[in-house]
Amino acid sequence: MMSEKVTQLTNGAIRSIIENYDSTTQYYVQILKIENNCDTNAKFGTVSQCVCSDGFAKMNLHILNLSPSITSNISKQNPIIQILELKRSKSFFLVTKHEVIYLDKSQIGQPIDYEEYKKQNYTNPNGDREIQFAKAPYKLQVNSNKKQSSIKQEEFQQQIQQNENIDIDQQQAKSGVKLSNQQKQLQYKPPIQKIENQIYQQPNDQDLLKISELYPGMRGFKIKGRITSKSDITPFKSGKGKLFSIEIIDADKSTIQGIFFNQACDKFFDKVEIGKVYYFENGQIKTNRYSSKNQAQSDYQIHFEDFSKISDAKEDKEIDIFPYQIKKIEEIDSLQVDDKCDVLGVIIDIKPLTHIMTKSNENKAKKNITLYDQSGRGIDVVIWGTQAERWQFQKDDIVAFRGLKITDYQTIRSLTVTNQTIYEKKQSNLEKINGFQEFYEFYSQNKDFIEQKPKESKKKFALSYIEQIKKDFEGTRDNKPTKFYEIRAYLTTIFNKPLFYEGCDICKRKINFIPQTKQYHCQNCDQNFDKPSFKYIFNAKIADTTGNLIVSVSNEIGERILKVSCNDFQKKSDSEKSDCLKRANYQEYRFLIVAKMETYNDERRARYQISSIIQDEIVEDNQELYKSIMQILNTNE
Repeated sequence: MMSEKVTQLTNGAIRSIIENYDSTTQYYVQILKIENNCDTNAKFGTVSQCVCSDGFAKMNLHILNLSPSITSNISKQNPIIQILELKRSKSFFLVTKHEVIYLDKSQIGQPIDYEEYKKQNYTNPNGDREIQFAKAPYKLQVNSNKKQSSIKQEEFQQQIQQNENIDIDQQQAKSGVKLSNQQKQLQYKPPIQKIENQIYQQPNDQDLLKISELYPGMRGFKIKGRITSKSDITPFKSGKGKLFSIEIIDADKSTIQGIFFNQACDKFFDKVEIGKVYYFENGQIKTNRYSSKNQAQSDYQIHFEDFSKISDAKEDKEIDIFPYQIKKIEEIDSLQVDDKCDVLGVIIDIKPLTHIMTKSNENKAKKNITLYDQSGRGIDVVIWGTQAERWQFQKDDIVAFRGLKITDYQTIRSLTVTNQTIYEKKQSNLEKINGFQEFYEFYSQNKDFIEQKPKESKKKFALSYIEQIKKDFEGTRDNKPTKFYEIRAYLTTIFNKPLFYEGCDICKRKINFIPQTKQYHCQNCDQNFDKPSFKYIFNAKIADTTGNLIVSVSNEIGERILKVSCNDFQKKSDSEKSDCLKRANYQEYRFLIVAKMETYNDERRARYQISSIIQDEIVEDNQELYKSIMQILNTNE
């Protein structure tokens, strides 16, 4: 195998560290041996006493928080690290920060103890600081801060041809037959086909790491895994870059996200496919700031670079093909907002594709579908952007989604597609997903009777009292999160200044009358209207046995309380309006109250809003009442 050497270890690193350490110099050294590990204060971690080399000399360095994959395999591999931060005294050297550059390298040179090296006038005839690599037909970039070695494609092809011609000439000499140049060309073997993305020797299953053994800062590694998702190429908002991402799963069912930026994005996007198994070598391991809370996803990401290597591996049945962790829709109530989950169900409704203007003034496609499963519940799945335009579904399709994000609007749960979401609707593949058989038995027995409008995924709350709400929020300046309270209360007063506003018929925001055009203008929609759409907005006082509370009321709630649309209400005479308000007072309702802290005129205060009016569910309410009575009776026994 043809090979080349790449300068890697820092020349004179050991001498410089001992005699005149310079924090601005990038020291690259090789760990040859670990003498012992000693536990220190938990604040700092574990210190390992290591024998480190620059290829010519070696010394003892204490290294903080070495990876377990290094300490357990030091007899088989001698990793190369970059020293990022070093604390030193006269006889003690502690590496507090380091980065692993290569993990699976043999010893470089024959380094000797530093004192012996010093006696020999800092010479070692058997020393070396170069790594030997398989020769690559394109530029080998070890690191942006490291020296690089390259070989041009033409030189590579010429070298292969030269070697082949030498072999031919040697065969001629042995046989005593001399061939013409034309005969040589006929016997000339075609050059070895360049294998894209391959830098080192053909990978195999030796020296593989598990995804769970990767850690931040590591660069030299080799893992094997299956790609379970792949995003589209996404440009940066600044327009100065792009990226795409993949998710990798290994035989231990651990997963990690892979990120490709700019040149790596161009190089690898067409080379990797969902569902295939690959060897992944080299890149940089970084902390994943967006790791899912409830998935088996690693806390880290692989940032692939131009010198990274991705090559085909044989199909491996040990690596899961469909790593779905299906949640029933009724189980989503117990999960947290922004958690990720996988769901499986039948599509019972599809809303038409629409385009909306986002807060960042981006015109974005949106499509809603409703999924229904054996828990007797339905939930909306919101699909955005290019996914909404490309993904095609039909009513009665059975679909599994992986990696949906949980959202919550006024206690109504829904699921949103992210850039990492994938779906499966092929029957033969669905059958391999855990939980499919249970769902399919339910679907087969009930497909002719499935509700067209299933229950919403609405979280239920215990009954509260106004006194409790005030205790939670009033008298505090803390930025408490939004809270929801379900209460029974009477509406005692409606404050009619203001009672309604002139709104946009599209976005419902307030619009302004323009005297010059004699029209109403909506700045948000940039539309003009001949007349406004009137919307309720008022404050009201509600009361229960523990106290009273001022709440704000939106248009939808106002229509339910006053039992007339705002457009019709504003047409009434003053006396008719007064009668309408009086009839609404002293009616009992079951309110869902949203409470949160807000700043108004530089003053922090609690704000309470009626989110919805809950319809009484007599059977369930009586069951809850019965349970409460039984608990009281059992307590008093």
